[in-house]
Amino acid sequence: MAIKKVPKLTVVLGMVLIIIGFLIPYDSMEFILGQGLRPLGLVSLFINPALGIVGAGFSLYKKNWLFLLFNIIMIFTFFILMAIGYGLY
Repeated sequence: MAIKKVPKLTVVLGMVLIIIGFLIPYDSMEFILGQGLRPLGLVSLFINPALGIVGAGFSLYKKNWLFLLFNIIMIFTFFILMAIGYGLY
């Protein structure tokens, strides 16, 4: 896999995981995650920040500034979703 494609793949994978985490019913994975953590929380708290950090590192290495911005946004996915959630109510 080419290093040039890694920042783009991390952004696409992060967006796909957010959509999947949003579509999965919140109580469908309680036997794995427990009662406190929902699928969207798992993706936004653990998976997307890790993907964002990896993608940001490769973006800096390849000097791909647009995907650096997208990966930094992915790092803060949880806070963005919290702001959207509180703004709706």
